[in-house]
Amino acid sequence: MVKTIGFALIVVAIIPIIISIFSERRSFFNIKSIIKDHLKMFENCKNQYLIFYGSPFILSVGLALIYDAQDDFYNNLSVIISIILSMLFAVLAILTSFDYSNSLNSNDNTANSSNIIKVVNETTNSIIFETIICVFLLIYGMIVVIVRGVMPLNLVINKILTGVSCFFFTVLILDLLVVIKRMSRIIKIKMNERNHS
Repeated sequence: MVKTIGFALIVVAIIPIIISIFSERRSFFNIKSIIKDHLKMFENCKNQYLIFYGSPFILSVGLALIYDAQDDFYNNLSVIISIILSMLFAVLAILTSFDYSNSLNSNDNTANSSNIIKVVNETTNSIIFETIICVFLLIYGMIVVIVRGVMPLNLVINKILTGVSCFFFTVLILDLLVVIKRMSRIIKIKMNERNHS
C-alpha cells in the first residue's frame, strides 16, 4: 500500500514537470527550443543525423542485448556525467569570457570574422543541449536505482532501461566531440586576432 502511494506521488510529481518542460509558453524550461536549435546545426548535412542519433541507437540496442546494467553501472555513469557536466560549464565560462565585438563590428568577409558568431552560437547550443542530457541521465539513473531497489524488474524492462541510458550517453559523447572541435576553432580564431592586434 505504501509503495503504491509512493509510485502515485512520483507520477503526480513528474507529469506537471514534463508538461512545463515541453510547453512553449513557459520561459523557465525551454527544452523544446534548445533541441530545435541544436538540430538546426545538422540542416546542411542531413546524413549527420544517422551518425549522431542512428548509430547510437543501433549501438545501444546491441549493448542492451549483451549487457544487463546493475546499480554499479548507474553509479559509475553518474560520476562520469558529473565530471562531463563540470567540464561543460567550464567550457561555457571560457566561451563567454571572449570578446566578440571585433567580429560583430567587422565589415570584411574573412574566414576569421564571418562565421565566428555562428560557431559561437552553435557551440553554446550544443553545450546547453548536452547539459540537458547530463541532467536527464543523472535523474534517470537515480530513478532506475531507486525503482530497482524497491521492486524487481524483469529482463525485458531492464534491457530497455539499459538501452535508453546507453543511447543518451553515446549521444552525449558524440556531441561532446563536436563541442571540443568547435571550441578549438574558436580559440584558434581568437588567438589569431590577438596576434594581429
